[in-house]
Amino acid sequence: MSAEASALLRAGEAALKRRDFAAACADLSRAVELVPALAPAHTLLGRARHATGDLPGALAAFDAARGLGEGGPDFERRRANLLLDLERPAEAAQGFRTALARAARSAGAWYGLATALAELDDVAGAQDAFMRWGGIPGPAGADAHLDTRAIARQIRLDDAFFAALPRDAGPAPEGDYAEGDTPLVFAAADAGYATRFAELLAGNLAARAPGIALHLHVVNPTPESEARLSRVKDLTQGHLDFAVTRETTDLARFDGPHGHLPAKTYYSCARFLALPGLLARYRRPILVCDIDLAPTRDPRPWLDDLAAADAGANVKIRYDFANHLLATMVYVGDTSAGREFAASVAGYCRHFLDARQAAWTLDQIALRASHLHLRRKGAWRDFRVFAPDTMNWMDDNVPLDEAQKRFLFVSLYSSVPRV
Repeated sequence: MSAEASALLRAGEAALKRRDFAAACADLSRAVELVPALAPAHTLLGRARHATGDLPGALAAFDAARGLGEGGPDFERRRANLLLDLERPAEAAQGFRTALARAARSAGAWYGLATALAELDDVAGAQDAFMRWGGIPGPAGADAHLDTRAIARQIRLDDAFFAALPRDAGPAPEGDYAEGDTPLVFAAADAGYATRFAELLAGNLAARAPGIALHLHVVNPTPESEARLSRVKDLTQGHLDFAVTRETTDLARFDGPHGHLPAKTYYSCARFLALPGLLARYRRPILVCDIDLAPTRDPRPWLDDLAAADAGANVKIRYDFANHLLATMVYVGDTSAGREFAASVAGYCRHFLDARQAAWTLDQIALRASHLHLRRKGAWRDFRVFAPDTMNWMDDNVPLDEAQKRFLFVSLYSSVPRV
């Protein structure tokens, strides 16, 4: 191997580690030009191209590496994840099985296999693979929210489970409601998030889309959150149809037998628990979004284009079951299928909350499992998946000015300035 190719391989690997994927692609592409038989460079190039969204190019790089002898369990798992992104789940499942034949306790390969089988509607196989994934101990020091055993237990795909879920929308949340029939953006949060982000979200909507409606739902409001919402109402008067509902919930009643349910698990579900009642009250489509998002431009042309759809959701990564439909942005239409989707997600979340078995990512899981269930029923007229590079920015590695040009909504979390 030439000294230049070796240096490019090291530089490309370093760029990949720091998530500078464009630089990694450039360095590694040059390395394989210089030494076509450099298998590790092809492998790393596949990873870098996958990260940039060049899926065909990533597969070509992985296949070149395989032709040069690459094929360990981590390689097979990564290639199978790429095949899932390419919407080739049958081939992905075989790739995960190949990885598991070489590393039977690979948590990532079991999770990937379960995701692929779920996409193939192999419910029994997917459930078994998810449970096997949940039975593998996580690494020491892992995030306590990511209790894989608890998460695996709440991934339910069988149609009998859905048939037993309650479908009662329940009473509409108490508070003020937006008038008219303008597009409706909906967010829910605890009092702390409402205090921190409500003014930014409402202010940006008022500036970008005057006349649009925003409905906020606040769980366990405080004097501070009420004062901030009052300020928001005053500031946006005449520019935004601003509505607020509230709920007071004793989170202790959801405590699990093996430890406390983190409050944010309930808060992440609160929007979907309230959604069926809001749909029944508003009788118009609702865009559900995180409260820490803000639009970079008027979203109404996009919402108008979605008007005929039953539902849709943003995507983070297709090869992760819990993030296949991302809860940061979910569109629910006022159609039979849209209302059934909302009821299914709410019932799914409520089941595990009431059983004191709820764990982190419950809202994400409920979205994906409900979507697969309704797809098996043939219920969808139109379910749309929003591409991650056009809808929603939440990656700190993207400069803010570039994010504002590329994305419809950007994250306001942490220190990102208002847009």
